[in-house]
Amino acid sequence: MASFAHEQLTMAVHRFGHGPVHLLAFHGFGRTGHDFALLSAPLKELCTIHAFDLPFHGGSPPLAQDEPVHPEAWAAFFVAYARQINARQVGLLGYSLGGRLALCLLERQPTLVDQAFLAAPDGLISRPWYRGLAHHRPGRWLYHHFINHPGATHATISTLHRLGLVDSRMHRFIMDRTATPQARALLHQVWTGFRLIEPRLDRVGRNLREQDIPVHLLLGLHDRVIKPAMGGRLRHAAPDQVHLHLLPTGHRMMNEATGTKVASLITAPHGPRPMTGP
Repeated sequence: MASFAHEQLTMAVHRFGHGPVHLLAFHGFGRTGHDFALLSAPLKELCTIHAFDLPFHGGSPPLAQDEPVHPEAWAAFFVAYARQINARQVGLLGYSLGGRLALCLLERQPTLVDQAFLAAPDGLISRPWYRGLAHHRPGRWLYHHFINHPGATHATISTLHRLGLVDSRMHRFIMDRTATPQARALLHQVWTGFRLIEPRLDRVGRNLREQDIPVHLLLGLHDRVIKPAMGGRLRHAAPDQVHLHLLPTGHRMMNEATGTKVASLITAPHGPRPMTGP
């Protein structure tokens, strides 16, 4: 496993496959880039997957305390990485949290990207309340308090579940991700560290239209976290470029079947577009 550094960011990167399409891959919360090994078998002749461990995950170091990643720095990191691997353009593959980070590149550096695959991506709804809290000091205090004192929050979520306002899958999803102090601390780090990365879908859509970048939304029919209907806003913003694919899954989509679906959709590298700075 290698690593790459540019300005404030250093990230470990796993590589799978040896195909001509360079695919930058971003994993979900609490996971690592090694997850993309599960998708790599059907893609290995088509792609070289560069799967990053996001900050706070795997082999990548954390960010400086209370210093969030700026969208411009995020884009600049991958412009520099693309130059390092001699790629004029790259594809994107983002899952869950990684989908929001891929959307940031489509917003900030669209000329770098020739195609994107977003599996159950976060970011289809801009700044929901639980991420919006991270933009304010009292909200960040609440996050920090939750690490050591989760009881009241867990009780509220369980009450909402009993009342039928939170379904069983979402209840289990939330409780699993906040079950231990370590899991809650990671949630705090991720929500505060990435709090400035909230892509505006109108800008993303405009870039997709202007650059004619195909984006494939892979959504699970039974996903209670990123529901299929949530893809509507992005599709409306660029109807000719955004393609919706419904898979017979829930939220867990990191498997060979998803890799096979991506392999059926991927295109060979196009002629280069001129690159610009972030």
